[in-house]
Amino acid sequence: MNILAVGAHPDDVETMCAGTLAKYASQGHKVFIATATNGNIGSATLSKEEIARVRKQEAANSAAIIGAEYICLDYDDELFYETLEVRMAFINLVRHCKADVIFTHNPHDYNPDHELTSKIINDIAVMIPIAKLKTEEEPYDVIPSIWYFEPAMSMGFVPTDYVDITDFYETKMKMLGCMESQKQWMADNYASLNGDLDRFFDTIRITSEFRGMQAGCKYAEGFVRALDGYRTRMTERVLP
Repeated sequence: MNILAVGAHPDDVETMCAGTLAKYASQGHKVFIATATNGNIGSATLSKEEIARVRKQEAANSAAIIGAEYICLDYDDELFYETLEVRMAFINLVRHCKADVIFTHNPHDYNPDHELTSKIINDIAVMIPIAKLKTEEEPYDVIPSIWYFEPAMSMGFVPTDYVDITDFYETKMKMLGCMESQKQWMADNYASLNGDLDRFFDTIRITSEFRGMQAGCKYAEGFVRALDGYRTRMTERVLP
């Protein structure tokens, strides 16, 4: 299968579903990681152009660990709005990847970029095969299934499905470790960390262990499947 994970910013996908993507890749599936924005406000010292370049390279380095292809749609961080051009760019992205399965943000999250990324993916999934919607990439005859990963701090999130990532947890952390530019940014800007970056990685470990406890393994990632018409695959297991 072709697997596409779409985050709003570089490091979103790595935080929420990198273990699952690593497991897919190990099974021979083609994995794509995409970001709607370039993360160009993620530095207190670098210019927007410089930090965008840095973060895109970090994301590409992270994707390379599992042999995934990284794609950035290059919209502005925190100033991401839906237009006709944006919607068509998302359709073109999914067609380029010929995605069978898409992972993206939960529809309810703290960040408007997260929520809009989720909304657009949900909106355009059924449009992928429609030939009259012209994009650079040709339509293909699949409506991808959609899986929502955890929102920040897992607020109100109850998974419908789990993936055992025990054998891929270290790969997940290695991918996240590529995001060097964001380590101090997170410590400086997220009050819940109280300046302690180790607490950010503790949150990932604790969440992975908690989902693992629910799923009957050491580490797991949890997802909610979109149960809308024409994009469900209830008779087959598409998660790895």
